[in-house]
Amino acid sequence: MNEIRRDDRYATREKFASLRGIHTAARQKLSEVNWNYLHCGTGDEITARENVSAFNRYLFDAPLFTGVSNPDTSTTVLGYQLSFPAFTAPFGGGETLFHPDGMLAVGRAAHAAGIRQMVPVAAGHSLEQVRSASPAAVAFQMTFCGEEAAVLDMMHRAKDAGYEHIVVTFSPIRQWRERMMEDRFSLPGAADPSNFGQGKSDMAMMRELLDFTQPRWGWEQAARVITASPLPCIVKGVGSRADARAALKAGAVALYVSNYGGRTIDRVPAAITTLPEVREEAGRDVPIIFDSGIRRGSDIATAIALGANAVALGRSAALGLAADGEAGVKRVLDLLRDEFWTTLGHLGCSTVSDLSPHIFRTQP
Repeated sequence: MNEIRRDDRYATREKFASLRGIHTAARQKLSEVNWNYLHCGTGDEITARENVSAFNRYLFDAPLFTGVSNPDTSTTVLGYQLSFPAFTAPFGGGETLFHPDGMLAVGRAAHAAGIRQMVPVAAGHSLEQVRSASPAAVAFQMTFCGEEAAVLDMMHRAKDAGYEHIVVTFSPIRQWRERMMEDRFSLPGAADPSNFGQGKSDMAMMRELLDFTQPRWGWEQAARVITASPLPCIVKGVGSRADARAALKAGAVALYVSNYGGRTIDRVPAAITTLPEVREEAGRDVPIIFDSGIRRGSDIATAIALGANAVALGRSAALGLAADGEAGVKRVLDLLRDEFWTTLGHLGCSTVSDLSPHIFRTQP
């Protein structure tokens, strides 16, 4: 008899029946130090916890006899057709701790799942390598600091590699992450980062990300570079009406509501609680991406109902990467999509566009 060989994807599906299973497997594979790196916030980690727990305050009103049988989870955001309203977030600066393939695996999984990838500047593989690994790699995250010419040079590299958007981020000063401080944690490859050392985007730019020798940028400088950018820019870190106004005035084509998973400063509001005011300020037509606290398909539905067009998946994707590499990330994406589909059906929504605040029984 011929040997029957199972497809690895089906083996992974059988291995991980739930997101809890992914979480457990990742915890078993990662050292305490690397687990702390993935999950820590800043200070007392109040914001990191609130990002997750705040979703529990939005309670659904699930109606009876709605006539919905097979909801359509697909949508289009920023011109990208998505199988469900999600991107993988630009988490980096240590993702190869979870699996050697890092962003290469994330991009391949995103493509297989029918969504798109945001690629971080601080990654274990160069922006060209990640883009070559997967057509899902469409947005490149760039921290605005240091010399403008170096930032623009990196953005032109991203355009030449085939990226279509820039995700603009801001780092005002170091983060106070006590778990990492206690662990004496240091990022692997910090002395030889993949995206630096070419042309104007040299090691001085990398050092400025870490050493803060120059004043950090203001909105005027950011607007100047956004205007000169070879690609349209999405501004990440928006958490208020004022942020939304400033980002749009600076030339952003989309807003990215995020407090970086509670990893920059503690005691800021849970990101999901700031999303409605950003949507109100931006108006109906500005695309909004959301992250910080997404753990479930029902969380995705909540974010969309409160004004996001799509979410970005960071820690969830990282857990899949740690659990089983590319197959683990793909399984996470499949589980989240399927739970989102189920949530739509129970809420009486046939499409993503049916989601609105009417789905909630109560709001904070």
